[in-house]
Amino acid sequence: MERGNGVLGMGGLGQATADWGITVAAAAGFGLCLSLCALLILTQRWHGSITHDSTDGVQKFHKDPTPRVGGIGIAVTCALVWPVVPAELQGIWATIGIAGIPAFAAGLGEDLTKRVGVRARLLATMLAGLLFSALTGYVMNDVDLPGVDWLLSFTLGGLLFTAFAMGGVANAINIIDGFNGLAAGALLIMLGAFAWIAHKVGDGLVFGLAIGFAGLILGFFVLNFPFGRIFLGDGGAYFAGYLLACLGVLLPARNVEISAWTALLICGYPVIETLASMRRKSRREGHSVGKPDRVHFHMLAHRHYGRRIVPDRDREHLRNPATAAVTWVLPLVTGLLAAIAYDSALLSAVFFFATVTLYGQIYRIMSLNAPRLPAALARLL
Repeated sequence: MERGNGVLGMGGLGQATADWGITVAAAAGFGLCLSLCALLILTQRWHGSITHDSTDGVQKFHKDPTPRVGGIGIAVTCALVWPVVPAELQGIWATIGIAGIPAFAAGLGEDLTKRVGVRARLLATMLAGLLFSALTGYVMNDVDLPGVDWLLSFTLGGLLFTAFAMGGVANAINIIDGFNGLAAGALLIMLGAFAWIAHKVGDGLVFGLAIGFAGLILGFFVLNFPFGRIFLGDGGAYFAGYLLACLGVLLPARNVEISAWTALLICGYPVIETLASMRRKSRREGHSVGKPDRVHFHMLAHRHYGRRIVPDRDREHLRNPATAAVTWVLPLVTGLLAAIAYDSALLSAVFFFATVTLYGQIYRIMSLNAPRLPAALARLL
């Protein structure tokens, strides 16, 4: 498919109508998602036996059992808010929501049963990406890499690569979902970057979707940060990550001046964290890529910065959101870099690899200076 086209593609929306319509949709999404998540919190005594996230595990930093089904609020709101979405966006909004069902269902299944394997969830998110691409006609077939672009020019190659990339982004959001507000806050920052660049290039569709999706996430965020009354869960992380990935495909596919490197740069933090995690785990003897550990970037940030920001043990519970706030610096940096380099593939690529280097240096510093772990815990890692 040629850039700038798509089965559900549009030109610019009428500015005043589009701005007002998407504002109403985002406000409705915020209010409805907030209400649904609040309802899940208030009724947890009836469903907590199957929806609570326990406090046991190497990646658990909360003190009390907490509902991990915030994804229900986000996904259900995505469907219910459809009637107030601007008419020009309703078609692609509905298509995105329908195509995202496999990602949400697999994640929610894991939230409720703890029996859906890593591979099954990855395949489900890739299936969601494949459905999105097949139903909308938007494909990642131009990544500004000689040879690779030739392979992606074939329909099957483009579809499979799009599915793989979208599944990767969805899983990356699940990887960074470790502290109150961390994933949701990072999502809001990245959605904001997509919205800003879409506005700069006059893409009303991507701008409207980004603002609308941000409304959904914000409704969850205010209950998740700073006190963690409800968690995204796998269902929420995969579905929200899938929504982000949709924008990552749409923005470069619809605008010839935007490179896929720009979309990758915006999503740099979760993508780099995921790649670094896979590399770290694959090199550790007796440790599989799918097995959780306690040395992700945000976990080191908790030990290195969280304790320094909140040294008082009587306020130890505040270290959790403080860690999220510190870690938001990474998506803020990549978002700002993308805003500078959005119309240059080369500069976006340079900024992405510069971010990889920055991530590695900060990770190394935190690894060297973080407080020593107890011997028993170190053996688990």
